[in-house]
Amino acid sequence: MDLAEINKNRIIELKKLIDNANYFYYTLDNPQLEDSLYDSLYKELIAIEKEYPQFKTEDSPTNRLGGEIAKGFKKITHSIPLYSLDNAFNIDDIKEWLSKVKRLLNESQDELMKENFLVAELKIDGNAIALKYENGLLKNAATRGDGSEGEDITNNVKRIKSIPLKLRCEKIPQWLEVRGEAFISNKSFKLINQHRERNNEQLFANPRNACAGSLRQLDPKVVAQRNLDFFAYQVYLPDDYDIDNNYIDHWDRLEFLKECGFKINEYSSQIYNEFELINYCNLWEKKRQNIDFETDGVVIKVNNISAQNILGFTQKAPRWAIALKYPAEEVATKIQSLDFQVGRSGNVTPVANFDPVQLAGTTVSRATLHNFDRFEQLDIHEFDTVVVRKAGEIIPEVVKVIKELRIKQSNKFNFPNCCPTCGKELFKNESEAATKCINHVCPSIQKGALKHWVSKSAMNIDGLGIKIIEQLFEANLIKTVDDLYNLNIEKLNSIERMGEKSINNLLLAIEASKKKSWHKKLYALGINHIGEVTAKSISLKFKNIELLKEATLSKKDNLSEINGIGLEIKDSLENWFRNKDNLNLIKNLQNKGVEFKEEYIKKIAPEEINANFHEKEFVITGTLKSYTRNTLIQKIEEKGGVVKSSLTKKTNYLIVGEKPGSKFDKAKEFKINILKEEDLIKLLN
Repeated sequence: MDLAEINKNRIIELKKLIDNANYFYYTLDNPQLEDSLYDSLYKELIAIEKEYPQFKTEDSPTNRLGGEIAKGFKKITHSIPLYSLDNAFNIDDIKEWLSKVKRLLNESQDELMKENFLVAELKIDGNAIALKYENGLLKNAATRGDGSEGEDITNNVKRIKSIPLKLRCEKIPQWLEVRGEAFISNKSFKLINQHRERNNEQLFANPRNACAGSLRQLDPKVVAQRNLDFFAYQVYLPDDYDIDNNYIDHWDRLEFLKECGFKINEYSSQIYNEFELINYCNLWEKKRQNIDFETDGVVIKVNNISAQNILGFTQKAPRWAIALKYPAEEVATKIQSLDFQVGRSGNVTPVANFDPVQLAGTTVSRATLHNFDRFEQLDIHEFDTVVVRKAGEIIPEVVKVIKELRIKQSNKFNFPNCCPTCGKELFKNESEAATKCINHVCPSIQKGALKHWVSKSAMNIDGLGIKIIEQLFEANLIKTVDDLYNLNIEKLNSIERMGEKSINNLLLAIEASKKKSWHKKLYALGINHIGEVTAKSISLKFKNIELLKEATLSKKDNLSEINGIGLEIKDSLENWFRNKDNLNLIKNLQNKGVEFKEEYIKKIAPEEINANFHEKEFVITGTLKSYTRNTLIQKIEEKGGVVKSSLTKKTNYLIVGEKPGSKFDKAKEFKINILKEEDLIKLLN
């Protein structure tokens, strides 16, 4: 055996020793090696890999060391969406959710309503991460983002030692997707802030902020130093692997995650009855101060996977899970003044300004009073002492007034009858809590619409921040969204502190926004109740705004075919399309090159239609070599094809990459055309 072969075998041996040591230390909290021995093994592995780089693999522990500084974070589309959870704020909310779940499942389904019907887990106050493994190796890691698309943070996640680079389970699935929470322990957080204080750096407000900032560090070495941790709480498996191993319960899958080498929160528990559930929730509200990581509640899940599938999802959250949020921290402070803000929908929101206080790790000096009804209920007077908290640990709100401390003969704050911006009379619908300005040319409404249109989740027009919009508005250069597309160098030169480079970059960004995807433009319009997820769902059903308008106004009920679209959204769309100002806005934008339709529809002229792709259904299986899956989908759609996730007898082509799954055999059975990846590329070209 030559020297190279000897060193190759030594690398394999060292990787196994170090990987086991990491697993026992970081995941099981049960160290097996002395630090000095671990360090010597690590140094030996680094030295051999440096001399024989051809033998270094993706799962090498040395990949956890700091790497090259990144230039930015590219986007990753989640193949399985990351949903948020609906919140409960007390035990009664939990009981109501549980009753609804049982009603939806129908209690006669005894096989689903067994004793260990629920699983309760602590809600970790960290940052959600999606991990993807292929053939046992970590392929990529992404932030939650908007639930359908996140940022690629793979290099940083490799520095979290409780996340395995290679799965440890005996039978490796072809692919695996894991959801979990990255966090920083209280002990590590304290050390990080001590280090920052010594270096005269700004301190982190809380462990969650420190974790979020670490995950988005461009330098992986910084991430490696901050000792991030990870709890896995959800796993998705290939159907055939799932069936073969009989993972019928969520609890079984948590055990499987342990086998794979993941850290599972040790305080998770199977729940056998309502009494146990209430005890668990009450227990951890008291005990959460005694553990070394931040938790802001309890997550309760239906245990049986079949029951989860029956319950399904709402537009934003699974019906089979709910988060009980613990009561927020509350502090007292003194009111200084009140503002009344007008949003892009015309809603007038009272906002209290008060003496600054520390709340959930941040300094707060303003808080919402929500609406007219809440404002009247609070009955706030000048210089009142109020109790403030963070609703859902995020948005500051005034909870109550301590009337015993009220100054005698102080004046009551009154809700305005007229819009504080345009002076027009406000409108209050008795059936709604909101008080609105209904003047569509109100500057606050117009500014709000502009700010929403250019926002990152909508058209993402870089360089057009709130201050610039305010300046453009005050200079009468823009009043409505379509005015943005009239801007030029001459007009922008009149704006203070805008140099030639900034102006050119801004005009390029505005021009580029015309090419944004149809669902981004639909969301950017700011239609009431149409969020990012809903806009994407609608855009898949209706390929342009004319089809959506026709379906909405004709009331053919095509909208009901879209998951998550209810009466509230239908009414909102109808009201929007019946407004002449909105229709004029669409027309003006179209005249300036902003098309509200799928891009590939515009690209395909009749003479360019490819009969091999036009209106044909494609399904992709296996690992691709030449393209990412998303790129290949885009190329097929540009030719007029449709890509589906599941195989049916209507499927025209199955595209086969390396190691295809059960779809390959099913395609043969259905006598569907099977194309290798290279054959499809020839067809595309």
